Amino acid sequence: MRSSSLASRRGTVALFWLALSAMPAALAAEPIEKRIDAQREAIASTQAERDAAHEALSAQKKRLAFLEKKTAELDAERQQLEQRQQTLDQREARLREELAQRRAELERRLRAAYPLTRGSALQTLLGDGDALQAERDLHYLRNLIHPVQEARRALEAKRAELADNREAVARTERELAEAGDRLDAHYRDVRENLDEQQRLLARLGETLDEQQQSLKSMLERKRRLDREVAAARAASKRQAEQKPSASAPPRTAAVKTDGIPVTGSIKRRFGESLPQGKMRNEGVEFRAAAGTPVRAVTDGQVAYAGPLKGWGNLIMLRHRGDYLSLYAHCRSLAVSKGQKVSRGQTLCDSGVIDANREGLYVEVRRGNRPIDPSRWPAWKKAVGG
Repeated sequence: MRSSSLASRRGTVALFWLALSAMPAALAAEPIEKRIDAQREAIASTQAERDAAHEALSAQKKRLAFLEKKTAELDAERQQLEQRQQTLDQREARLREELAQRRAELERRLRAAYPLTRGSALQTLLGDGDALQAERDLHYLRNLIHPVQEARRALEAKRAELADNREAVARTERELAEAGDRLDAHYRDVRENLDEQQRLLARLGETLDEQQQSLKSMLERKRRLDREVAAARAASKRQAEQKPSASAPPRTAAVKTDGIPVTGSIKRRFGESLPQGKMRNEGVEFRAAAGTPVRAVTDGQVAYAGPLKGWGNLIMLRHRGDYLSLYAHCRSLAVSKGQKVSRGQTLCDSGVIDANREGLYVEVRRGNRPIDPSRWPAWKKAVGG
């Protein structure tokens, strides 16, 4: 809706400029040409912005593909770690089983050695008896205990190794989990950026379509107004070639001097920024109830009176000093082309500028350029500064 309003407003301002130029001394179409050029520049800017968004989207897709690849690699590492963990669990089970067997063997050997520590056997080992028998008993005892001690030391070493391995696995799991969290966060950011880039591209595409449609509308309005300008030029040339008659000046209708050009309030003055942004108002917009009489600012001759697409009913007056005044969006017309009018004479009734704005748009030109109406002496006299 905003873009449609922008196109309508731009078209309205551009057509006013062109219509005012439809007189012999002011027939150039420079304002609409400038707007067409500005619209083309806006389209080029939007296209460049869309191209940049395409590049950004491509970069985001590449980053997303890279993160997906890294995520797959991380998943593979996790699977390997799980397999390694299963292997370590199996190894620990075997070590525990071996430990139980070693303990049972130790108990068996200790029970076998226990008789040597009791009664006569102990006295033999500690006393001054048969030294050879004592030596044999000690040797036998060492042979019983030594393998068990070696097996136990080996088993404890394996258990320590297993504990180190399990700690390493736990550490690796933590690192992998942290890396996974970081990858997930990056993935979410990239996905959000990707979605935002896609939404931006969609918006830019819509804007570009609207701008191109607006340009097409401007060009069509220019062609229509060019036809009116050509007709006005031809008529003005024929009139200039005719000799003035000696007839008395025509009588004019009774006029009023108040409410010029319309009874109401000024909504937007010359040069004020339009809601669409960089464009500025090139006339004066009045807020007035539909049906309010619209009166001529000063004496003049009707150069155009009739409907014109984008303007509603349009009246264009030619004045002395190469001035033009234009009144747009009239509901009904009270004058016709070629008619002479006097200051304060009713030209039309005000109408509707757009769907929700009743009022009147007035533009003043000198030559082929719009001017601030307050610089026109006739305006100062009738309306004020």
